[in-house]
Amino acid sequence: MKTKTIIGTIMSLLLIIGLAGCEKEEGRKITDYKEYTITVASEKVTGLIFSSGNNYVSDVYAILKEHSAEWEQLAYIEGFEYEAGYEYTLRISETSYLDHSMGEPAWTEYNLIETISKEEKTSEGIPDNFTPDWFYSEYCATVNPEFQYYIDADDNASVEEDINTNPMVTFNSLNCYMDNSWTRWFLVNEKKEIEMLGFIKKVNNDSADIPESYKNLKPEGTITGTMEWTFIIGKNPENEENAIKYDVFICYPSKSISAGPTPVPYFFKDFTQYYQEKYPEAGVRTVVVRYSIK
Repeated sequence: MKTKTIIGTIMSLLLIIGLAGCEKEEGRKITDYKEYTITVASEKVTGLIFSSGNNYVSDVYAILKEHSAEWEQLAYIEGFEYEAGYEYTLRISETSYLDHSMGEPAWTEYNLIETISKEEKTSEGIPDNFTPDWFYSEYCATVNPEFQYYIDADDNASVEEDINTNPMVTFNSLNCYMDNSWTRWFLVNEKKEIEMLGFIKKVNNDSADIPESYKNLKPEGTITGTMEWTFIIGKNPENEENAIKYDVFICYPSKSISAGPTPVPYFFKDFTQYYQEKYPEAGVRTVVVRYSIK
């Protein structure tokens, strides 16, 4: 019996050593390698990056591969120092790896081999974005175009007519999307073309600072917090020029099929001063608009 135990132990050790040797032997493999020349456009374009099991919107390089007339996206090029306003011709390498010990076992790396040229110019024919159509419906929150409003004025009709056609309120009949990280927004037309985009800057608000006028459009559900969200226009997240600010109520839905419903934001904008100045004879006292997430 003792001899069988010893033999079994030795066999187990040999098996473990053998498996370890196989893993070490397999390790990280290069499954493909190629070199080619590309043109990098003078400005970056909004695209979609897949990382850690999620899709993220980011500014990516617009590139033309040699012998190709169609612009493609490329997220990064190791060793490449990009300067907007210049079109580049680069020689790069593309290396594909496989390593089953990694969380994402297959990946590709791009490395700069040589900068062939750098020319100050505006690249032509660049698409406005590389974001696929399905991203908006599957990964984005949509601002409900059927907004609510409250008007208290001597001439309600004039203000009501304006508010239903005002591009500042209706987003010019475009669809307003926010990405799954709630950090970027897009105004997209029916063809899924981006007509305007930017960043979302979020800060917490003291509920005492929320205007009394918002009580006329109290959001549905239980309010858990108040914030201010700034919708920055353009590709510079630090440039708040012409930015649009909204007061936001974070609420738990009053009705949900889920045991642990996700809190949702309601966006509020006070247009009282705007309409007092636009219609000074209308006796405007309060004008508030509320948006929900569709």
